[in-house]
Amino acid sequence: MNIHYGVVGTGPVGRVFAGLLRQAGHRVTVLCHRPQTEQILKRRPVVVKGELKAYAQLDEVLLGAAEFVRAQPDVVLICTKSVDTEHLLTTLREHHPRPETLYVSCQNGIDTERVVAEVFGADHALRIVLNMGCDISCGNEVVVTFCTTHVMSKPASVDGDAVERIASDLRESGLPLTVSANWRNDSFMKALLNASLGSLCAVTRHCMNCVMDQPEARAVVEDMLREGIAICAAEGIELRPDFLAYAMHYLDQGGEHRPSILVDVEKAKVTENEFHCAELARLARRHGVPAPTIDLIDKLLRCTENF
Repeated sequence: MNIHYGVVGTGPVGRVFAGLLRQAGHRVTVLCHRPQTEQILKRRPVVVKGELKAYAQLDEVLLGAAEFVRAQPDVVLICTKSVDTEHLLTTLREHHPRPETLYVSCQNGIDTERVVAEVFGADHALRIVLNMGCDISCGNEVVVTFCTTHVMSKPASVDGDAVERIASDLRESGLPLTVSANWRNDSFMKALLNASLGSLCAVTRHCMNCVMDQPEARAVVEDMLREGIAICAAEGIELRPDFLAYAMHYLDQGGEHRPSILVDVEKAKVTENEFHCAELARLARRHGVPAPTIDLIDKLLRCTENF
């Protein structure tokens, strides 16, 4: 069976998925919300450069949720910001999508798939933990600066054969990906990386290497990681034994990259903090784990969003 993929969100992640899958020969229907983006996607092929490669003209680019649902995709890849997920999915539900459709959260943060489950049920909710950095360089061109193996969830509530078919399609399209029943461990690991350095970049308005090269800022990043490790232990999340050393080395490779949460702050947008520091702070309170640095950064980001 050739799966028909829907892609919601036309930022760099959405374009990477759409370009790779269309290049591999799949039917891909894209939902975007800006007329100018629709015109760009219709007139020019998606070009993916760097660590991933794709060149594909998208044939089905739609503006309306009703039209997108009528196209009847088998699998919907959610590539919007995690803070937009609930509104997006409830809007799609209003137009009565096929009951067999599966929804895959391709978003950063802790338990983003839980929002999908709340709207469409746990038997329709999947998650891909992303491990790549990408940005739109100009027009319809996306540059992938780094890409390691992504992790796709394999929950007991979703048909395992369907999960494997989706995973196989993504791998054959060129995306390095593994399937895991313990994906939540990977999602927390990625969230700790994002919540520590990314959040501090947003608070200080500096890129990754600027923060990591400043001794006091670097110490804050390490404090947040230590608190996050304690929260994970209380939550029953298994991290690699050398996670702290691994994380600091990983974050040292960030270079001049400006994480998306920093870009959102600069553009006065709502950030994905709710699924990063805010969620870690909530878990810390629930488990009685001291996390003063994470709690402070969460409050600072909330202040930033509310000014």
